Amino acid sequence: MSHFHHLPCSKSRSCFSRVPAALVLCAAVSLVLSPCQAADPAPVFKTITTRSVSANRVAETPDYARTLSGSLDWLQFGVESRTRYEVARDDYTNGLISDDALVTRNLLYLGIRHALDPLRFNVELQDSRRFDSNLPDNSSVEDRIDVLQAYAQLYFENAVGRAPVSLSAGRMAFDWADRRLISRNRNRNTINAFDGLRLRVGDEKAPWEIDAIAVRPVTRSVQNADQSSDDLALYGLAYYWRGWSPHVVLEPYWLWLDQRRAPTAQQRNLHTFGLHGYGQWGDKSAWDYDFSLAGQWGSAAGQSRQAWAAHLETGYTWSSPWKPRLGLWLNYASGDANAKDGSNQRFDPLYGATYAFYGYTSYFSLQNLVNPALRLSFQPVKKLKCELIHRGYWLASDTDSWVKAGRRDATGRGGSYIGQETDVRVVWQIGPSCDIDIAYAHFYAGGFVASTGAAPGANFMQIAATVRF
Repeated sequence: MSHFHHLPCSKSRSCFSRVPAALVLCAAVSLVLSPCQAADPAPVFKTITTRSVSANRVAETPDYARTLSGSLDWLQFGVESRTRYEVARDDYTNGLISDDALVTRNLLYLGIRHALDPLRFNVELQDSRRFDSNLPDNSSVEDRIDVLQAYAQLYFENAVGRAPVSLSAGRMAFDWADRRLISRNRNRNTINAFDGLRLRVGDEKAPWEIDAIAVRPVTRSVQNADQSSDDLALYGLAYYWRGWSPHVVLEPYWLWLDQRRAPTAQQRNLHTFGLHGYGQWGDKSAWDYDFSLAGQWGSAAGQSRQAWAAHLETGYTWSSPWKPRLGLWLNYASGDANAKDGSNQRFDPLYGATYAFYGYTSYFSLQNLVNPALRLSFQPVKKLKCELIHRGYWLASDTDSWVKAGRRDATGRGGSYIGQETDVRVVWQIGPSCDIDIAYAHFYAGGFVASTGAAPGANFMQIAATVRF
């Protein structure tokens, strides 16, 4: 329990000291927007969520937390415990090592609402561990008894056009846009966190929402308390427009990663402008689409950076009892054309999720990638969800790296074809507070892999049981 005494942003160099003036002004204005008299009940607004796999954001309060009843209705509480057994054979991200491991992730959430309004408090603890593994400690898998979230919030209901306004300060974990650049990790055993400020006007239930952040990413430590990054700041502004739902939902955003105070080899100064959109048409038998476009400019490691990425998807859902949906998509992220020309075109995925987006083996990220995929999902019974995905992988630039595997042929003679992957997943909701998640993936190596080293077929399987209290 000794780790709990560390509070985020306790250093003399405050994580708020570099907040842009416009964001500070916006935050100050929002604090006086609490209505002077009771407003009429807001009309119920219904919006859709995207059908693209894993692209929906988690609400500010984790889905495993609940509001207690009776005299404790001011308290939100939740516990989530996940135990997972993993089998990896010829893991390309670990030098073709094979390993089995038991991994656990336990989360505890406490939130105070209404009792002290407009002041609210939120705390979430994380304990992530790995057992029976031959691999060295890894902060993407292990983070023992630490603070995932600890923030205070000023919250004003119906403050602007019947939409709420909230200003949060402290350590936070959250999703952004379609989760490809900032995510509250779901499958990974540890979760991204950030120290700083977050201002929201509106929320996920409103026709529109503004989300502004000025934060420092948290560096995870397996044994010691997690700390804010000293030399890295992340600023962002997003606008979510749902007024044309269900046909069109638009989410433009801007993110600025400022790491100019780091040593030259680690320096980054990147601006990312993006637009996420999705929609549906038809009734129970419905077409749907999802797209994400992002451009990136700036510098990294002493080189200029111009890069871009895209996701384009369409799907169709039949009105049969099994609710089958067939989805087809393409992921693209640019790669570096020439390692010696003083510029770099490789896209930086920042703090985005990878698991469901690019493959259950987790061999790929949104970097130097051309990745078409076909997905079939269906529900044989109400509490059983199944999916089958087949994916292909090519290098966007055949002179750049397969980044997560650490393989590169700078001459380009190895070609661009990395391989294919087949993913199968079944999720059984045993009850309202328990589910079993089974996933299997097989990777088929292509010509580029064979030209840069050993190229065996690789397998990954996991069986996870999650219980919520």
